[in-house]
Amino acid sequence: MARIDIKQAAGFLFAGAMVGAAIALLYAPQSGVRTRKDVKKFAGKTVASIGFDNAKKYVEDGRSRLEQIIKNT
Repeated sequence: MARIDIKQAAGFLFAGAMVGAAIALLYAPQSGVRTRKDVKKFAGKTVASIGFDNAKKYVEDGRSRLEQIIKNT
């Protein structure tokens, strides 16, 4: 079984938190226009704070490792 290092675990935790936050915003009791504006603003701040290249790298690394794990099982 493959081991996951701390950086990967943090990346998966961060990605899960992002998905959870997006779902929470979508189910918030607000108008659709307001919710979309909030999601866009939150995504813009997040991408700016972590850098798009870093986020893209974490997603690509996680996906390739997950594909490798699935292939090996």
